[in-house]
Amino acid sequence: MFKRLCLLAALLTLPVQAMAQTCGTRDLIAELGADDRARLDALVAPHPYPTGNLWRATRGDSTVTVVGTIHVPDPRLSAIVERLDETVANADLLILEATAEDEAGLATLATEKPEMFFITEGPTLIDILGDEEWAKVNERLAAMGIPGFLAAKFQPWYLSMTLAIPPCALSAIQSGAKGLDRQLEVIANEAGVPLAALDDTEAVLRLFADEPIEDQLDGLRITLETQADGDAASSTLIEAYFDGRIRESWEFGRIQVEQAGIENGAELFEEVNQSLLIGRNEDWEPKMNALLDGKENVVIAVGAAHLSGESGVLMALKRAGYTLAPLSR
Repeated sequence: MFKRLCLLAALLTLPVQAMAQTCGTRDLIAELGADDRARLDALVAPHPYPTGNLWRATRGDSTVTVVGTIHVPDPRLSAIVERLDETVANADLLILEATAEDEAGLATLATEKPEMFFITEGPTLIDILGDEEWAKVNERLAAMGIPGFLAAKFQPWYLSMTLAIPPCALSAIQSGAKGLDRQLEVIANEAGVPLAALDDTEAVLRLFADEPIEDQLDGLRITLETQADGDAASSTLIEAYFDGRIRESWEFGRIQVEQAGIENGAELFEEVNQSLLIGRNEDWEPKMNALLDGKENVVIAVGAAHLSGESGVLMALKRAGYTLAPLSR
């Protein structure tokens, strides 16, 4: 659960080789059997605006460009960045989930509140997990070049988020290449466009860190069960993103968790769906309305999973009186 949802958050609910080149273009959704395909379609169908990453919202003299993002680099992002360059540079405001400065503050948070990220007393994960489970963890860590003895002191949610990074993407992440949100932020900074953030980064991390340890461990176990091919999981989400299948990629995570056969997996997925996606969307809506007030030209760039659904950004704009239209690719 945590792996899948952290990866969704990272790609769509936390990169100089590009992801498409290093992770391939395999799409596990395209490989679903007829029954699972029908179930996925049924899960997607009730949600407003299930497809499309670029939208224009208008109300009177106000224009809002809505961009669904992924937070890792891919060569295909260059075309989107080029298309949005002038729009961002001429905006009155760029609204993001979190700014680069906000994310940089996480290092300080880890220093000030290490108990959020690390096991500071008592048994480590080597002791908490069984030999078989720790062997699986250690195998993944070795592929990432992370010493097992160090990761054994991670809180389970933090280890899950670490394992959410596919091995194929490590060199890109370490190179400092940027995902779409950060590339748009660079344009805004160079043009002197003000930035605003919708999230409190510590509060978002606490959605994971404050979970009971047993729930965190269940999430870690689902991570291990669904990561037989972590590169394929990543490429699946990226392919869905560039096809504009934003709701489909999210609901596919639900199917993967169910297929993993972990006890209470479906319930755990729904809990995180409510907190990581729906709850944050609901928190964002009044903030967005306040930030848009009096502005004529705003760009909102948030993870693509946040666009669709009754609580999504697009419906929030519709409720605020905006008329929505997709931007052609």
